[in-house]
Amino acid sequence: MDMTFSNWIPVIPSLLIENGEVEQFIIQGRDVAVWRSEKGHVQIWENRCPHRSVRLSLGQVHGESLVCAYHGWQFAAEDGHCQRIPAQPEQRAPKSLCAKTYPVMEYLGMIWFAEEGIPHFDVLQQCPKDFFYAGSVTIQTTIEQVKNYLLKHGLNAIFEQDNELLWRGALDEHSLQIFITPTDDATTTIHAILLNNRNVLSIHTWLKDMRKALEQEKMFPQECINHV
Repeated sequence: MDMTFSNWIPVIPSLLIENGEVEQFIIQGRDVAVWRSEKGHVQIWENRCPHRSVRLSLGQVHGESLVCAYHGWQFAAEDGHCQRIPAQPEQRAPKSLCAKTYPVMEYLGMIWFAEEGIPHFDVLQQCPKDFFYAGSVTIQTTIEQVKNYLLKHGLNAIFEQDNELLWRGALDEHSLQIFITPTDDATTTIHAILLNNRNVLSIHTWLKDMRKALEQEKMFPQECINHV
């Protein structure tokens, strides 16, 4: 895969955003609305209506558009252009009136985000036949602490993902794939996907244990523990 793939960040498993659904996420401190049109096209937009700055994640999906909850302004999928202003139904909105959109793709069962200016990847959804979402957990810790934890448990970063946000390995006979979302400087979200049909609940337990261990490490740094 092209090396520019390193600029992409996994956000959420694809199956968690259904057609006609919109949700709020934080990615590297950036507030975004992730939504899927009625035809299944996923979008990632700045979570702010250009009219009154109301969160677009509070709105509703209408066909291939997202409708703001405040004054009902309607914005088209793909380019974010305003299609309709209810207070002025006969007037066409200027071309400059758009919601801010970001590059988005679906790959390996995940929805991915990129900054403005990153080339779009025309990547088909690629999921193993035996694909099981095992849960996500948000941890008050740094991304480096998460990476160190994964290494200690036998997982390894995939070489094509230069920013080390995709990890694979075996855990208690589970073939596991881990995606890391940098929520902000002090918070990280981890998503677990199983590549075989084993006990998903055991991975739930492992994720909870990870959160407990890493948040405890943040509260009591390892160098302090070693000197007790």
